[in-house]
Amino acid sequence: MSPILGYHPPRTLPGKDAYAPDAEVVELPLLLPRWQALALEQAAEEKGLTSGQMIRRLIGESLASRETRRGS
Repeated sequence: MSPILGYHPPRTLPGKDAYAPDAEVVELPLLLPRWQALALEQAAEEKGLTSGQMIRRLIGESLASRETRRGS
């Protein structure tokens, strides 16, 4: 758990969307080089997502794989 954000890894129930919004949110300002922002926007659009949804998905997948590696 992070003492700053009070982070607890998500414990999703079977069939529950791991990317669904939680009751608690934290706003994180994000600065990206222009080329990354444009590439992110394009990649998100190709998947039918907004840039914010794409970022949340990427973070969720990254944290989930981290937890999986820890459990191994």
